[in-house]
Amino acid sequence: MSTTILSQIMGPVFVAAGVGFLLNPKFGKKMIKDFEEHEGLTYFTGIIIMILGLIVIINHNIWEFSAAGLITLFAWGSFLKGTIFLVAPNFLFKLSKPILKNYGVMKFAALVWLVAGAYLSWCGFFA
Repeated sequence: MSTTILSQIMGPVFVAAGVGFLLNPKFGKKMIKDFEEHEGLTYFTGIIIMILGLIVIINHNIWEFSAAGLITLFAWGSFLKGTIFLVAPNFLFKLSKPILKNYGVMKFAALVWLVAGAYLSWCGFFA
């Protein structure tokens, strides 16, 4: 998998996720709470996130200060998050509770997704 193709896929998704959380933070909070209430959804999501992370890690494990490195960083994050969803989901729920109460932290996270997505989109489509 090339950095360009992964940037073209991940960039727009990250932009949409960041904008979505910024425009509708209540939906984001509700979505996270739904995971806690539906163990099957949490488990299935963990499997999907872990598989997607592994696919990118196996094909694109490039550690450098560029779009390639950012993709690798997000891939490892996905792999680890998926693993935690499968092994210790209550740990993630406990960790998310203070974040859900603090709109500033959620807004910051949404901005990180938005900026990362804009950068990857630019690298994938224009660079």
